[in-house]
Amino acid sequence: MDKSIVTLVSDVQIERIREAHMFHELANVSTLGFKRTFEQFSVNEAGSDTELGPTLVEMKEGPKIYTGNPLDLYLNNDAVMGVINDEGQVNFTRRGDLKVNAENQLVLGSGKLVASDAGDPIALPPNQIISISEEGRVYALDPAQEVAEQVEVGQIMLRDASNRNLTKLENGLFAVEGLPIGDFETGPEPVSVSIGIVEGSTVSAMEIMVDIMNHMRSFEMKIKLVKDLDELGESNSTLMRMA
Repeated sequence: MDKSIVTLVSDVQIERIREAHMFHELANVSTLGFKRTFEQFSVNEAGSDTELGPTLVEMKEGPKIYTGNPLDLYLNNDAVMGVINDEGQVNFTRRGDLKVNAENQLVLGSGKLVASDAGDPIALPPNQIISISEEGRVYALDPAQEVAEQVEVGQIMLRDASNRNLTKLENGLFAVEGLPIGDFETGPEPVSVSIGIVEGSTVSAMEIMVDIMNHMRSFEMKIKLVKDLDELGESNSTLMRMA
């Protein structure tokens, strides 16, 4: 009886984590490049309690949003783009709304620094027109010159993740499952971007609401079962004392 209650309580704790996960996804219905994730479960050494493993990214392409902005990128197929996290490490994203910050560096709309192919920030010359090629090369053009020519000033880190499992980090960015945080060897498929387009979130508000309602029903049933087993255990203890 006690073992059944312990197992159910463990399940309830996991359900709470899943609930927070679903509400987090619902809150990101409008976040550019946001990817749904799914949980992995494992069995502990005792062979009874189920534990929550790493959260894997569902690499489903999101809707294309046409903006016409020359710094907006849609990463084609399973390409991911390198960005630099707050600790200076390379993480990855599918978000492609780029801009130039006050320090003349290429950044995401969220403010995270875009990584060059070498893993460094991409520094841009001031007061110039910036453009990006389909291969991720960054060009600058000086409008003050009479005969202006584009000059390559950087290469965005683009990697093919078609043969990799990606995990979502606490900062919302991606890393490769089983590898240290940082860059990884690109996969077999060519990488490219489409210009003037960004990728929308893969979260469907309707689908996630249905998932949440189903989850709530399952959660309530497990809570009721825990209470019933606890009451049954108390009744058995009382009968044994009387005997």
